[in-house]
Amino acid sequence: MTKKVQTPETDILIESTGKVESFFDKFGNKVMWVLVAVTVIAVGIFVWNNIAQQKSQAKEQEAQIKFFEVLNNSGVTNATAESFSVDYATTAEAYLAVAKQYEDTAAGNTSYFMAASAFLHANDLANAEAAIAKFENIEGNYGKHINAMALTLKGDIAVEKKDYQTAAARFEEALAASNNADIYGANAAKLCLVYEAMGDDAKAQKTYKAAAAKYPTLAGKFAKYIKE
Repeated sequence: MTKKVQTPETDILIESTGKVESFFDKFGNKVMWVLVAVTVIAVGIFVWNNIAQQKSQAKEQEAQIKFFEVLNNSGVTNATAESFSVDYATTAEAYLAVAKQYEDTAAGNTSYFMAASAFLHANDLANAEAAIAKFENIEGNYGKHINAMALTLKGDIAVEKKDYQTAAARFEEALAASNNADIYGANAAKLCLVYEAMGDDAKAQKTYKAAAAKYPTLAGKFAKYIKE
């Protein structure tokens, strides 16, 4: 099921499950958003394990093992841009169980983010919102990326609720939270489409142009949407 929002400038497609693949499809990105998240998180957890001072290193390691068990069982680690299949509802509950059991660890905290993402993909907005509310911002460079994606997820939830003002605010915050070009580009694309849905073509154009100027690698993706 797909929701359509008509504006003079565009026919905006927003997936009812909250996955927002249409945002990526429109800009030529075939890799699902959740794969980007998993890649950053997987690397991040290993880094945190090496540099963070944990109250209980053994508990942190145990939490990481549980985290990656869910990751492996979900099938995400074997996914490709062309082949991707996950039982999101089951995966969400599995991540939530890890989060609740190990919420005082880095892996447990990250599991709240992953649970929220999976709940959103399963079209369970209430549980997605509850899970992401439990996620706490993470320090460090890797933390910046995940923190930004947490804001993106909040924006996606707001889009599903047709609360475009809140969605725009979260995507704007996400733009400012990360210096990663891929994450920035995804949020810029979503923000532009929300602006267009709100009938504010001027802000959409400003965002397209700013993204293309900030990251030249995004210029080609956004060029055809920029009006001279």
